Amino acid sequence: MQFIKLFIPVFIAIFLILSDYKFTYLDSLKQSIDTLIKTPINFIANQSSDLYRWIDGQGVVENEDTLRKKNHYLRNKIIELEIKLQSQSTLELSNKKLAKLLDASYTIKNRKFTLARVSTISQSRLKKQITINKGSNDGLMIGQVALGTKGLVGQITQVTPLHATILMITDPTQHVPVKNKRNGIRGTTKGIASNQERLNVNFIEADLDIKIGDVFLSSAIGAKFPNGHPVGEVTHLEKHVNDPFLHIQLTPIQSISQLEFLLIVSE
Repeated sequence: MQFIKLFIPVFIAIFLILSDYKFTYLDSLKQSIDTLIKTPINFIANQSSDLYRWIDGQGVVENEDTLRKKNHYLRNKIIELEIKLQSQSTLELSNKKLAKLLDASYTIKNRKFTLARVSTISQSRLKKQITINKGSNDGLMIGQVALGTKGLVGQITQVTPLHATILMITDPTQHVPVKNKRNGIRGTTKGIASNQERLNVNFIEADLDIKIGDVFLSSAIGAKFPNGHPVGEVTHLEKHVNDPFLHIQLTPIQSISQLEFLLIVSE
């Protein structure tokens, strides 16, 4: 009896093998069984793969978005810090004058800036101005000052809801009160009617100490421009007979040729 129980499954197996080998009766059965077994397995596998790709894709999008936000934040911070460092020049000059009199600490006053992208730059002999992609909708107003990463650029003269126009310091109608970074000698710059980026410094007496390479900073006299931002470097200097004033020419510290972003001093 035990032998029969063992022999029957073996016999059935041999019969099925021979039948599958010689005939096609079992093909439809095998296909049905194969479909029944593999379909849920493939479904689960595909769903897992799709889920993985979706999660991975979400991670990439989120990662790119996070990086973009961090990049924008860091770029703003770099520009802001570079502009704040410009004010150190004024602090150093004041410190030299006052250090012998008293112990004093100096801090840079916090100011609010609006970051703007340069839309167009228009430079002719008689008009030099920049259009930016921010306007009154962003809180900009006529009279606010524009700064680059290296120095003073100009002042807002026109505002629309979406754009603003900046008159550059090199415009022939623009005047900027300045002082020598090295010794504090004061004068006023005026743009030159030419196709070059140049400035004249007026009202500095001929016997005063001005040298090639001196840097002039913006002065707060007249409250038109903030104090202590680089304006230009002395590249040409002449003394004329019977002329009480020096003929001084500056090259702007902030070049316009590669300018992409500006900071507008809001407060």
